[in-house]
Amino acid sequence: MATSSTAHPRQPKGQPTGGQFATKSNPEANLELEPSWPGLTREVWRVGQVSVVRWRDADGKHQDPPDGTPAVCYSHPDGSVEREEHWQAGRRQDPPDGSPAVRTFRPDGTVEYEEHRQAGELQDPPDGAPAGRWCHPDGTVEREAHWQAGKHQDPPDGSPAVRQFRSDGTVECEEHWQADEHQDPPDGSPAVRYFRSDGTVQYEAHWQADERQDPPDGSPAVRWVRPDGTVQREEHYRAGQMQDPPDGSPAVREFFSGGAVKYEEHWQAGVRVPG
Repeated sequence: MATSSTAHPRQPKGQPTGGQFATKSNPEANLELEPSWPGLTREVWRVGQVSVVRWRDADGKHQDPPDGTPAVCYSHPDGSVEREEHWQAGRRQDPPDGSPAVRTFRPDGTVEYEEHRQAGELQDPPDGAPAGRWCHPDGTVEREAHWQAGKHQDPPDGSPAVRQFRSDGTVECEEHWQADEHQDPPDGSPAVRYFRSDGTVQYEAHWQADERQDPPDGSPAVRWVRPDGTVQREEHYRAGQMQDPPDGSPAVREFFSGGAVKYEEHWQAGVRVPG
């Protein structure tokens, strides 16, 4: 298994939106301007079979109309909604009813992704729900992420900022974050863990300030664990680089199922050395 901090492709920190939805200039687009509410203009862009509706205020900023219609709406070729965004004064913003500022939909109408924002920044809503949520096609949660002021952040109860779920609801991965950095929680447990479908730990890693780091007790920063609970491999890190611990023991060890050492390597500052 790879040592990546997450098994799920994700967008840059604090920016899970954009990509195919980013504003682009297209000379083939058909633009219609439709005055409606005083001070607001409705733009309708059509490119082939796809349409984009945007509401703007007198200053040209995206703005939800008074009836709560999303300021921006993208449609699938069949006319169904692909993405909708709520804006206030040019910034993405949850509407007054607390529903997500942004939602994307599959062609069958099921929610694919949703996010909460305050004044343009990703932010958990007052009820503590995650600011970002991805869904499996059957509607169950695939991934959820907590944010505070646009940064990944464990919620106040200390639960992981990020969780990823299988379609059966079992947890596949969990990650602890502080101020947009992977960070072991105060109890010293690993910042990142992957789980098998039966709930047993498959992989775990300790992080400090967004770098893999052996914890204060000198135990390995990274461990792979077999289904029976025995350690399969362990790795020592210092400031994000593989490094032999101070006692000179190997940075990397692999073990037979019975516990005997199968293989070992020495490393200094991320470079393998003879040993």
